[in-house]
Amino acid sequence: MKKIIFVLAVVFAFGCSKDIPSVDMGCNEIEVVANLGTRATMTAFEAGDKMGLYAVEYVGEDAKPLQIGGNYLNNEPVVYDGTKWVSDRTLYWSDKACDFYGIYPYQQIKAVEDMLFDIVTDQSTPESENSLSGYEASDLMWAKATKVSQTDGAVKLQFNHMMSRLVVKVEKGPRFEGEIPDDIVTHIYNTSTTAKVNYRNGSLEKYALSGNKTITMRKIDKQTFDAIVVPQFIERSTPLVEITMGGIAYLMNYSISFRPGFQHTITVTLNTSPDQEKIEISIDGEVGGWDE
Repeated sequence: MKKIIFVLAVVFAFGCSKDIPSVDMGCNEIEVVANLGTRATMTAFEAGDKMGLYAVEYVGEDAKPLQIGGNYLNNEPVVYDGTKWVSDRTLYWSDKACDFYGIYPYQQIKAVEDMLFDIVTDQSTPESENSLSGYEASDLMWAKATKVSQTDGAVKLQFNHMMSRLVVKVEKGPRFEGEIPDDIVTHIYNTSTTAKVNYRNGSLEKYALSGNKTITMRKIDKQTFDAIVVPQFIERSTPLVEITMGGIAYLMNYSISFRPGFQHTITVTLNTSPDQEKIEISIDGEVGGWDE
């Protein structure tokens, strides 16, 4: 009898362990697998990344609509520890199929429709122990997995970028003398920095009442800069990019339609010497997928 009790105690303690594949106690703890098509700083999530997880149960063949509260799971904080996603509390499967939603970065959600989200205006600020960098805090991403149940094994979330990304590349032209300065700073002008987000379907648009602001771009290297931008259309007559180097600022007008989930690249070619008062600048723009 004592031997039976001892065996049961061991099985209970390790019933959810992957180290004992021969034991199947029907563990119903939710496992989350999250991927992203691309991200500017990496091609996968990094340790410490945190998302909010929602789950909405099905009633018959139809899922209930995502709500701010009253769902099966409500904005559960889930953190990537470098190998797996870990929640503050153990999350168990419902006995019904669910639609799962992932929102990154983690935030306090006050509405699932028409939620306002502000990108950071100074995206050159670095990551700290308690906060994301200005760039990463602006990189809003969304994922949805439809009609998932325990028999599927795991919740597989494929994240997509909701914002736009602008990359500015500075290159030397054939008549440029010397080296490109190390002190270049780039700004984006006249852009709305607030979006109105629908977390039910993963869409957003520029918030009409948001005033235009200036964004300080992140410096990747001395010739490459990038920033997250709210999707919107910019008229050519409006100054868009400012490059400052050697104490001189150069403003560029450029017509562009920032599209959700797309990267827009502007190549700035410099000619003549940076020691002279004026530099000839030519711009070549392109649109493509988020490629880093």
